[in-house]
Amino acid sequence: MTSMLLAVEMIAFAIAWMAELPTLNLRPSKERQQYAEALDFDMPLHLELIIWLQRFPRERLELLSAYSAHRLDRMRSKLPLLTGSIEKLGVLPLLAGLFLQLKDLHWPLQLHWPQILLIAFLMLCYWTGMLQLGLRVRLELYDALLKRALGDPIGDDCREPTPLEVGS
Repeated sequence: MTSMLLAVEMIAFAIAWMAELPTLNLRPSKERQQYAEALDFDMPLHLELIIWLQRFPRERLELLSAYSAHRLDRMRSKLPLLTGSIEKLGVLPLLAGLFLQLKDLHWPLQLHWPQILLIAFLMLCYWTGMLQLGLRVRLELYDALLKRALGDPIGDDCREPTPLEVGS
């Protein structure tokens, strides 16, 4: 029964993979092209945000920029206390910790409550670290937008966004 189910699963995987084969393009140039298309799509919105921010009074923008720069500096100094090198290593610290916890287990799993609580705590710490990293990335974007809005004006005197052609 297990062999039959495994064979059905492998056949279903092969059919699903072959259905994706015509659209599957593993060349690096295709990936770069898709990334460039995404950037071309996002650029008009980025410029519109900067133009919209430039409509605010300069004093208000300077206040917001100083505040976001201060928050970003504080986050950069405090975040490594929580995350360590998670942002550089990705999921590897979590996998290493889980491996050390589960390496001596046999099937069926017989976890003890301290192990369950430690694994849950490890996953909670990793999740909160990833949330903090996401918050820092958004804060870096806000800071960059505010600094750019304080810089040279974009567009003409009325500061209306100009339509851009995607892919040109």
